[in-house]
Amino acid sequence: MSAPESTARTDAFPPARPHAAQPSFADVIVPRHLHRTFTYSIPESLRPQIRIGSLVRVPLGPSTVPGIVVTMSSEGPPLPATTRATPIRVRDILAVANEPADAAISPDILELTRQVSDYYLAPWGQCLRLILPALPGTRETARGRRASQALQAPAAAGHPTGSLQLLPPVAPPWWSRFQEALAAQRHETFLVEDALPRRWATLLHAAGITLERKGTVLIISPEIRRAAALAALSLARWPDRVAQIHSDLPPAVRAREWRRIQTGAADIVVGTRSAIFAPLRAPGLICVDDEDDPSLKEEQEPHYHAREVAAMRARQHGAVLLLGTAHPAVETRRHIGAQPTPAPAPRAVVHLVDLRQTPPRTLLSEPMLAGIRAALETMTGAILFTNRKGFAAALHCRDCGASPACSHCSVSLTFYKRANRLVCRYCGATEPIPEICPACRSSRIEPVGSGTERLEEELRRLFPDTRIGRLDRDTARTPEQAARLRNGIAEGQLDLLIGTQLLFQDMPIQPVGFVGIPYADAGLHRPDFRSAERTYHALRDAVGLARTDGLVVLQTILPDHHAIASIAEGDPARFYEQELAFRHALGYPPFAHLISLCVSGKAEAAVRTAAERWAAAVKEHGKKNAGAVTVLGPIPASVELVRGRHRRQILVKSADADAARQSVKATLEKIEAGKEHRGLKFDVTVDPLELG
Repeated sequence: MSAPESTARTDAFPPARPHAAQPSFADVIVPRHLHRTFTYSIPESLRPQIRIGSLVRVPLGPSTVPGIVVTMSSEGPPLPATTRATPIRVRDILAVANEPADAAISPDILELTRQVSDYYLAPWGQCLRLILPALPGTRETARGRRASQALQAPAAAGHPTGSLQLLPPVAPPWWSRFQEALAAQRHETFLVEDALPRRWATLLHAAGITLERKGTVLIISPEIRRAAALAALSLARWPDRVAQIHSDLPPAVRAREWRRIQTGAADIVVGTRSAIFAPLRAPGLICVDDEDDPSLKEEQEPHYHAREVAAMRARQHGAVLLLGTAHPAVETRRHIGAQPTPAPAPRAVVHLVDLRQTPPRTLLSEPMLAGIRAALETMTGAILFTNRKGFAAALHCRDCGASPACSHCSVSLTFYKRANRLVCRYCGATEPIPEICPACRSSRIEPVGSGTERLEEELRRLFPDTRIGRLDRDTARTPEQAARLRNGIAEGQLDLLIGTQLLFQDMPIQPVGFVGIPYADAGLHRPDFRSAERTYHALRDAVGLARTDGLVVLQTILPDHHAIASIAEGDPARFYEQELAFRHALGYPPFAHLISLCVSGKAEAAVRTAAERWAAAVKEHGKKNAGAVTVLGPIPASVELVRGRHRRQILVKSADADAARQSVKATLEKIEAGKEHRGLKFDVTVDPLELG
């Protein structure tokens, strides 16, 4: 993109200029993929209205765009470097967009976006969408009015809270320390590790204590329906004090909620990840529920993680941070450590079936079928879970359970059937399909995994008179369709439900008598260092679907894997200890930091060349840090062609987070200035959850 006539500031974070009595120039950030601000002249008629944080409309090239004033000065832009250069005409700010004037973005929110921009290596202007809910003047529709009325309605029949019954809160061992930190306005982080009913009771109890101390509360949930349920429960306790922020709100409603928060009319904010940027005045308590959920990571630039931004904001205000989950992320466990928790609740019996001891290509073992029959006879309900989303085609040995792995990256190799090759998604190494298992020399090597459709077909054949439902992205394209299927078991409309991760979304399903997991280890064959963690979390959730007097059957070829053995034994400590040891030995997060770089464009050769140059530039800059930065790739992305654009990936790895970011940041500034990269997109993801 060509520079507009106004002066482009090349520093990502311009220093504040000395304030004059009547500043006549302003530095403005605009919603463009540019690591710079732009200097504009402030017309005399607008000077009384404009201040730092004002939303303005400015000319940018041939267009008019919104922007935010970040600094003001009486000094104009610097003179050209040579006398031959043509002076750049500074263009005027066209209008002040925020109405009323006190709707300007507060300094603390601006500072938060600066931190996000710095940490996630995103242009500051790209953060504008995070703090602008809607442009002023957005018209309210009939749908918006209905949505606005629903926001202030506490939980009622048909609400996503459904039949949820919160358990009485049990004071965690750290409760007195939490109260001390809250009273002293001292930032500290605590983990609420419990099932949802008691966890939510604890979060709301903490919110109540904060409000009693005249503090404000911010609650983040990764899912809209869970956020709505938390908001409804909050409204039932504190009417007219709750605001909601999530993507399902019409623009006008979202803008009005934003305004209620900004003016102090609401002192409790509940929402999804974007709500972390809500203009709440000096939050005293920030809660992030389901802190391990991948949905807290933003897919668009800037690729922030709401849990990490919550930590930034909590430190900024001296607020207490509460993280809630039934199974903490490995990074959270490492950061906080194992904390004493209430005695674990009783759970169903878990029975492992070693598929290596069953006939080849066994889909449903005899213990699995027996459990289904018993649940159907007693009418207690049955659920079969298959981690369809987490499945990646891989090979495994039926005799020893081993899967071919990359010798450089220690992750499973991906099986490409058409190419008849095994490929590492990390470093690009390729290997031929082995004829025998390299571990035990067995010839019984085959692809692993089975989807929901195949399970449904087999179960309908075995149990023709059974009412069977299937819950996946094909059968549940809307939340309402998913809710009907999820409620089918509880309401007696279904006898057996087959589902994916959608089983765990929304409110908890009423527990059933039997839960079957045909391929408990399918997710372990993903070419990702997080595969064990994702598998463990999914299995924990699946076991939680069974009644305490029920039965869970896990079929697996890896019964001794720590993610599966810890589930069978009911021992979370075993999983976290072994997983942290694995990551420490191989240099993966939380013991190292990753930055994923992606180059995309329509010309394959240009993409390949640009990616190679980018990787070389990062390597060269990394040498200044005495080899603290490792660069892997570039390699083709796991999905190499998307909408006609070719993609190449680079992985930057370092134990020093600052060194990794500095190496990438230095190259970004050069790339942005180069004209040879027109038509190409350079994407940066700091702390990626998915590689590919």
